[in-house]
Amino acid sequence: GHRRTLARSAHSIDSATGKMFEDGATGRRLRLIATDELGLLRRAEAAGRSALGSKETFTMNARWGQASRARGIVKGCCSAGQSGDSGVVTTSDDAPSGWLAVARNDKTAEVIEMATGAAMGGGPVDVGGTPIAVDLFGPGSAREGCRLVTVTEEGDAVVHACGYEGVVTGFGDLSLGVGAGQERIVEEWSEESRFKVIGNALSARVGGGGDRLICGGKGQGNDVKMYDVEEQKVIYKSKPPPPNWLGYRAPPYVSAMHFIPGTDCREFLVGTGEHMLRRYDVREKRAVMDVPIGEWVITSLQMNHDQSVAYVANNHGNLFGFDMKTQRMAHKFKGHQGGIRQIAVHPEEDLIVSAGLDRWLRVFSMSTRKCLGQVYMQQVMSGVQWDVRSPAWEEAFAEAEKKAKGKKKKKKKARAVEDADEEEVPKKKKKLKKSDGEKVGKKKKKKVRRDDDDDDEF
Repeated sequence: GHRRTLARSAHSIDSATGKMFEDGATGRRLRLIATDELGLLRRAEAAGRSALGSKETFTMNARWGQASRARGIVKGCCSAGQSGDSGVVTTSDDAPSGWLAVARNDKTAEVIEMATGAAMGGGPVDVGGTPIAVDLFGPGSAREGCRLVTVTEEGDAVVHACGYEGVVTGFGDLSLGVGAGQERIVEEWSEESRFKVIGNALSARVGGGGDRLICGGKGQGNDVKMYDVEEQKVIYKSKPPPPNWLGYRAPPYVSAMHFIPGTDCREFLVGTGEHMLRRYDVREKRAVMDVPIGEWVITSLQMNHDQSVAYVANNHGNLFGFDMKTQRMAHKFKGHQGGIRQIAVHPEEDLIVSAGLDRWLRVFSMSTRKCLGQVYMQQVMSGVQWDVRSPAWEEAFAEAEKKAKGKKKKKKKARAVEDADEEEVPKKKKKLKKSDGEKVGKKKKKKVRRDDDDDDEF
């Protein structure tokens, strides 16, 4: 009976998800940005959704940064830009699409333009501690500029703000590494506020357009809390779960968090080091759902587009699909050979990607659970995000790339002509020697005299 229930719930999820993406845009290119422990960013690309199916579909075609373990990117601290309005799901047409926030071991955070790998907003900013979470938001109806929120291990929340110019339609010179992102964020990041949120932080997330922050840690006193970023005050504090049948209450161990889209930050998921998946509602003091998932530390959480399935990854290489309605495990994704650091759901397609210790990026279909593509990324990865752009952006970028390639071809052709001319010069001299040897001899003598004269002067 349990197996039939699982199969029935999995089938209903597959049908709903497949129908949702039946008429989706499948022509645009698929791009992934992966970060690693050496501080490098790599881009993997596929021709489009319709091209998926072969495991070798994705290819790594760009790498940015200098390898340095001291500037390595912290695991899970890789976040794509989000909308600055509360309750609005970021799409490819939003301003923050194409922005990537990363946090590094050297106690800094920075924003990267995913098209070119260039740093925006004046480069990295100091956050005063080792980051455990970073989130980036574009301008919203209540805020003109951009907001970068970082939480450190010591439990400090640091908020940076930056001016914003507006969406541009053109691109700079791609051959010089100049993209649209540098034209959109025009000012340098400046620290707006800093406040204490928790004692020993392990996980945090920011939502509500940058106005709501949830955090949790390990040890007594580090239960789940929610803050108002503007007022810097606690607006929700959860009660610990009740004691078990032995009277033992496990201390908090919050290892992953995720806001549930469409709930206006009232509901969120929490994964723990004791492999428990919890659902919180700020209208209730304790978790409204508390179920075991697998047997290992939960490292990353995501949800599908209609919030019917939660995707749970752990440090043992397991990726599960959990049916939120029946509160049962719906399915499992196979193929991982090491712990998973981060998972990310495509905002517009039926796709989920995982990155972990086995150095492989794997892209799965959420409806069929098949691996549609994978690519070897050479280093142990710390995070991954989708780079999703609007059709207009794709067209402009393709045109800019075409122009950049045309310039390279012209330069290459000019160099080839110059090299050919240099090779022809000695041949002309030989002909001249055969026809008029005396003149050539005189020219040689003049050259020798000039060299002699130079020597005499010294």
